[in-house]
Amino acid sequence: MKNKTAEQQLSRPPADSVGWSGAALRISLIYGFFSLLWIFLSDALLEMLVTDVKLLSFLQTIKGFGFVAISTLLIFGLVSYYAKRMLAAQHHLRALIDTLPDLVWLKDERGIYLSCNRKFERLFGARESEIIGKSDYDFVDAELADFFRKHDLIAMHADRSSINEEQLTFADDGHTEILETIKTPMKDEAGKLIGILGVGRDITKRKQRETEIKVLTQAVEQSPVAVILADPSRQVTFVNRAFERICGYGSAEVVGQRFEPVDSELNSGELVAEIWRSISIGEPWQGELRSRRKGGEQYWEYAYLSPVLGNSGEVSHYLALKEDISLRKQHEERLHYQAYYDSLTALPNRVLIMDRLQQLIREARRNDEYVAVMFLDLDDFKKVNDSLGHDVGDQALVQAASRLVGSVREGDSVGRLGGDEFIVLAGHFSRKESVQVVAENILESFWDTFDLGSRQIMLTVSIGIAIYPFDGESLSELLKNADTAMYLSKAQGRNRYSFFTEELNLCISRRLQIEEHLRAAIDNGELSLDYQPQYDVKSRRISGVEALLRWNSTALGQVGPDEFIPIAEQTGLIVPIGRFVLRQALSQAVRWVAQEPLFKLAVNISPAQFRDEGLAEFVRLELDSSGFPASRLELEITEGILMRGGPLVEGTLAKLHEMGVCLSMDDFGTGYSSLSYLRRYPVDELKIDRSFVQEMTVDQADMELVSAAISLARGLGLRVVAEGVETQEQLDALNEMECGVVQGFLLSKPVSADDIDALLMRQESTTA
Repeated sequence: MKNKTAEQQLSRPPADSVGWSGAALRISLIYGFFSLLWIFLSDALLEMLVTDVKLLSFLQTIKGFGFVAISTLLIFGLVSYYAKRMLAAQHHLRALIDTLPDLVWLKDERGIYLSCNRKFERLFGARESEIIGKSDYDFVDAELADFFRKHDLIAMHADRSSINEEQLTFADDGHTEILETIKTPMKDEAGKLIGILGVGRDITKRKQRETEIKVLTQAVEQSPVAVILADPSRQVTFVNRAFERICGYGSAEVVGQRFEPVDSELNSGELVAEIWRSISIGEPWQGELRSRRKGGEQYWEYAYLSPVLGNSGEVSHYLALKEDISLRKQHEERLHYQAYYDSLTALPNRVLIMDRLQQLIREARRNDEYVAVMFLDLDDFKKVNDSLGHDVGDQALVQAASRLVGSVREGDSVGRLGGDEFIVLAGHFSRKESVQVVAENILESFWDTFDLGSRQIMLTVSIGIAIYPFDGESLSELLKNADTAMYLSKAQGRNRYSFFTEELNLCISRRLQIEEHLRAAIDNGELSLDYQPQYDVKSRRISGVEALLRWNSTALGQVGPDEFIPIAEQTGLIVPIGRFVLRQALSQAVRWVAQEPLFKLAVNISPAQFRDEGLAEFVRLELDSSGFPASRLELEITEGILMRGGPLVEGTLAKLHEMGVCLSMDDFGTGYSSLSYLRRYPVDELKIDRSFVQEMTVDQADMELVSAAISLARGLGLRVVAEGVETQEQLDALNEMECGVVQGFLLSKPVSADDIDALLMRQESTTA
């Protein structure tokens, strides 16, 4: 009987007593209220209806029996209602305990089981009904039962929870688990000990992880690679012994200090930025770095740097693995130099130059560009060797190599093939004619005499040029054709360059013709302007125009801007041509802004014009002369202008901004695209390049780029113009992205000034 009471007390939660007491109180109150109503109301009603004393006595007896019957039913109903609620609560509690992944059991103070959940049943391989009333000695061997009983008594006598670890084999299927067991003494309301509650949690995996961590920690300490660990605030929390040995710093000198995985003084700013950019977006970085030991000695290391992410994706630690590769690096550099560089001139040899040519061809194929392969041979060099000796000849070769390196563009490659033969690789050309400039620079570098000790001699060079992909797509073809062109230069008198194809010579001749006639184009009245209408996306009304230059040459016919504008920029003619464009556009657009006060005029400004110190003053004078409002003029500039910066550019931009002239970043996204330019300079508008607009409905990446550019502009308070809109699908997509203004052939091709007049009049009449 004592065990049963303890089981009842242990199996109900503390809130049960409060629940039953409340239920009893509610039942008593309901019964009392009903009884009072019955007594007072029934007696008053009988006295009103019955005057006969005998009949009244009889009815009161009947009323008494009715009261007993009704009150009995009322009490039965109330007790049943609250009993069902309490039973349901007990069932829910039992279901909760049974669904726990932990083992739960109850014992009395003698160690007799009072209750357990289903997970515990699996331990003994018996049902709860078979476990209750028995002790551990009925299910396990005496030694293990003694162990259980010992910890039961410890918990009961200590009057607090007892925690220990046990490795147990489950009887139901034979599997083994390591359990963390918490045993808590249970007391009744009077504080008397009535039993013990046990909870066993499976910590098998946790113990395995702890073992793995211990092994890993030992491995890290014994690793020859330096290991550095830092917390999310970038404070170093751990370094291993290899770090102390390699760097010379003790653990106490580093732990708690700022985590600096790369020495910014010894490595380039671009590399440091790349490393932190990778780490900041959750990606690892690995590569070679220069570092410094405690004593100041510099050395090479191979580093693996990575953020360690937690389960939710947040950075929990920063990890750096570093290996000292100084000796290996020295050996590699020595072997690399011997394998890839000419020992006399220090230029790349044939092996390295062929590898670079292969890389240039791959890039040119990917970017739709041209590569020039130039074969060079020193004219009459054999006479130098024969008359002055090979030592002097070697001096001449070294000086020739230096002149070649100084005459080519940054990024071009100069190599020595052997003897007096050199090769120049020039890539990233968008126009074949531009190769001519590089060749002329090389010839010019040989104009000065060679100082060879006591002798001053003249040396010239003959150049043969082959262009990828026109003169061959393989290395062997390009080299053979460049060599052939070089011998053509020799045959034509030396000290010159020759292209392998006659077609390129014709192109150069065409360029010279364009340059010649372009100088007189303004004076001859051959230049004119067309205008590309710009439309407001929502209203589909013309909101402005972009001025486009046209050249109809009396000698050459119609010449496209893609052909003559680059030549104008290279020759400096773009400055007077640009002034003509601005003056003409303002004089024609002043009548349009009178019709449409919000009308915008966009005019392109080239980088060469920005090098003109009088640009801002010229714009101011033309605005004053034409009467065109400065706020309605947009000057479209390229990202290259902003990238080069400098006092002249910054000053010109500031002056234009002070006038109220709007600045538009043209071809946004195709160049250097840096947010720093938008923050640093007074840009008012972004113009999304047509290449992205035309591909955005077929290429999801371009769609995302356009959407990002529009969102960026909106966030910065900038106006957005999308050019090259040619389909309704493109226009609808831009409308959904809330792009403000568009231009393109879908809405209108470039038209004359008179056509703009007609479009505005038609628009005004439609509105009216």
